[in-house]
Amino acid sequence: MTDKAAWERSVRGVDCPMDAPRPDTNDAWDLVAKLSVSSLYLAKNQTYRGQCVLIFDPRHAARPDQLEPREWAAFCADLFAAQSAVMRALRPDHINLESLGNVVPHLHFHVVPRYLGDARWGAPIWLSSVADMLETRLEPGERAALIESLRKALSG
Repeated sequence: MTDKAAWERSVRGVDCPMDAPRPDTNDAWDLVAKLSVSSLYLAKNQTYRGQCVLIFDPRHAARPDQLEPREWAAFCADLFAAQSAVMRALRPDHINLESLGNVVPHLHFHVVPRYLGDARWGAPIWLSSVADMLETRLEPGERAALIESLRKALSG
C-alpha cells in the first residue's frame, strides 16, 4: 500500500480485518484461545510449525504507543503466555516475536517458532513479497492436534 490516504484510513481502523469481533476461523488462522486483552490464533501457514498471531482485542490500535500503560502491560503478559505456550508445546530451538503492522496496521504480534535448519534460519522469515513466502498447510487432524496442544500448554 503506497497511497497515503488509504494508509491513514487503515491506521484509523477503517474496515480493519483484525478489529473484533473476528471470526474464529478464516483463510489466515484458527482460534487457539482468548487471553486477557488479546486472542491467539494458529496461522494457516505452518512453514514454521506452531506459528501463531496474537491480536489485540479491545479496540483498534495500530501501535503500542496508542495503548494506555495498563493495556500495554496486559498485552505484554498475553504475549509472554502465548510464546511460553508455543515453546512448551513445540520445543523449537528459538522463537521470533515480531510486531510489524505495515501491511495490516492493527496491533498484533507474530509468534514464530524457529528450528535449526529451517528454510530461513539465521534470517527473518519475511521476504520482500508475501507471494514469495513458503506456504505449508497441515492436514485437518494434525492441525486440530496442534491447536489442542497449544491450548493445553496455555493452561499450564
